[in-house]
Amino acid sequence: MKHLRISLLTIALIILHISLYAQTTYAINSNSNWSSVLPSTCFDCTINIGSAATLTVDKSSACQNCTFVGGTVSISSQTLNIQYSGARTTTYFNGTNLQATGTAQVIVNAPLSLSNSIFTFNNTSTMTTSYNVSLTASTIYLYDNSSMTTNGGASTTVDLISNSRIVIGNGSLTSSAIFTVSGPTMNVYDGSSVAVGNQNNVYYNWSSYAYASTSSSSAKAYASSGLGMNCGAGFAHGCTNPSLYGPATVSSGVTSGVTLPVILDGFTAVLTNDHTATLNWNTQIEINFSHFTIQRSADGENWEGIGTVQAKGNSAVQTDYSFTDEQPLAGTNYYRLALVNLDGTYTYSEVKVLQSAAIARIGFFPNPAHDYVNVSLGGSIGRQVTILLTSISGRLMQERTAVTGSAVVVSFPIQNIAAGMYVLTVVNADGTRESSPVLISRS
Repeated sequence: MKHLRISLLTIALIILHISLYAQTTYAINSNSNWSSVLPSTCFDCTINIGSAATLTVDKSSACQNCTFVGGTVSISSQTLNIQYSGARTTTYFNGTNLQATGTAQVIVNAPLSLSNSIFTFNNTSTMTTSYNVSLTASTIYLYDNSSMTTNGGASTTVDLISNSRIVIGNGSLTSSAIFTVSGPTMNVYDGSSVAVGNQNNVYYNWSSYAYASTSSSSAKAYASSGLGMNCGAGFAHGCTNPSLYGPATVSSGVTSGVTLPVILDGFTAVLTNDHTATLNWNTQIEINFSHFTIQRSADGENWEGIGTVQAKGNSAVQTDYSFTDEQPLAGTNYYRLALVNLDGTYTYSEVKVLQSAAIARIGFFPNPAHDYVNVSLGGSIGRQVTILLTSISGRLMQERTAVTGSAVVVSFPIQNIAAGMYVLTVVNADGTRESSPVLISRS
C-alpha cells in the first residue's frame, strides 16, 4: 500500500508538471489587446494571429519560449520583454508584422528567429537583443530616431539569411536611426544587407562582419570601421570610428549608396477650414513600387484603410502626392501611409496626429427661444451624437440622440420649461462635445 501511495503521488506530480509547462496555443482572430487575451507573462505560448488581426501590447508584457505566427503585433509606448525559461529556447516570429511606435521597447533576452517577418520601429522606439538573432527572408526597419542594439560576445551572432535586410532610415534627413552591433559577430548571407539611409543614420560596429553568397559557403570577412564614408568636410558628421554613415550598403563589401524601394519625405497632415484633413507627401526615389494605402486610427493602435493613391512605380525625381480625408473623426485622428511594393511587401510611414472638431458645424436656433429650440447637425455625415438640454446648474431637462448629416435638424419642445438660461450640449461618440448657452424667453 505504501508503494502504491508513492506511485500515485509520482503520477500526480508528473501530471502537475505537464499541466504547468504544456504549451498553450492562442488564436487571435480579431483586433485584441494583450491584457484581454494573454497573461502578462505568457510561458511556452504559440500565438496565432489572423492575417487581418492586430494584437496590441497595451501594457508592459513578457513572453517566454514563445512562437508568434502571422498577423500584426502593435506596440505603442509599451514594453515587450522576450525571454527564455529553463533551456535556452528560441522565440520565433513566423510571417508576423511587428509595429513599434512612440517610446515602445522590445527587449530580447533570448535567442530570436524571424522568418518572413517585418519589424518596423518608428519615433524613438528601440529594440535591444543580447542573444543570437536570425533573420530569414525578413526585414527590420529603423525609422525616425529609433534604434536597434545587439549585445554579447563574439560567439553571439546576428545572421541575415535569404535576402534579409536591416534598413536604417528611409532616406529622410530628419531621421537619425542607428543600428549598433556591440560585441556580436554579424554574418550576411544570400544577398542580404544592411542599408544605411542617409548621413544622419549610423551603422556602428567595431568588429568585422562576414559575407557569403550562400549560408553553406565559406565566408569572407569585411571591415566595418575605418571606412571614412559620407563623413568629414561637407557632411553632417566628422569621421569617427566605428560609425558608418549613409547612404551606404553593407553586403558583399561596403559600398556608398543605398537602394530603397521608396524614399519618402515631407509627410504632413493638416486640417482645412472646411473641416477636412489633407495629407501631403513626396518621394525622392521609387523602385518597383506599387501604391500608398492611407490608414486612419482613433487611438493610434487600431487602424483602418480609408483610401489608396497609386504610385509612379519607378522614378528618380521628386514626385508629390496628396490625399484628402473628407470626413475626419471627431477628436483625435492618427494617420499613416502603408508603402506597398509590387511584390506585396510593405512598410509604414511615421504617424501624424490631428485634432479634429468634427462637430464644429452644429448650430443652435433661435436664440432666444420660445416654443422650440432647434439643433442643426451639419458636418460629418452618419455619426451618432447625443444632444442634452440642461439647466445652468447641470440638471438634465431633455435628451435626444441623432445621426449627423447636412440637413439634419433636431427640435426640442420647451413650452413647459421655465424662462431662463440653459445649456445645449452635443456629445460625440468618442466623448468630444460642443456646448452653447441658449436663452428661453416667455416675453
